Amino acid sequence: MLTASAVDSMLKDKGFKAGTLNTRIDAAAKAHLITDEMAAWAHEIRLDANDQRHADEAAALPSTADAAKAIEFANALAQFLYVLPARVERGRKAGSSDTQALP
Repeated sequence: MLTASAVDSMLKDKGFKAGTLNTRIDAAAKAHLITDEMAAWAHEIRLDANDQRHADEAAALPSTADAAKAIEFANALAQFLYVLPARVERGRKAGSSDTQALP
């Protein structure tokens, strides 16, 4: 449940604040912030968290594998949204200082 909340927070941080988590995921994919495959994975995490968030007594408790899947996605999303862009920016800056020295 908290992993879905982390996904929600990352999308809000990237400017997708309107509507529900469902609509934010779809909007992020439509805007090409995330890929369609990432959106599908995000929806899986969202739906898995719904049972716990809504206290559905008929739903099975999440397994260790369910938790690992949710954490893996949240880590992948954070890498994609924050870490990779920062690495690209650093690489471009390092590359631009090298190319300026060339004749």
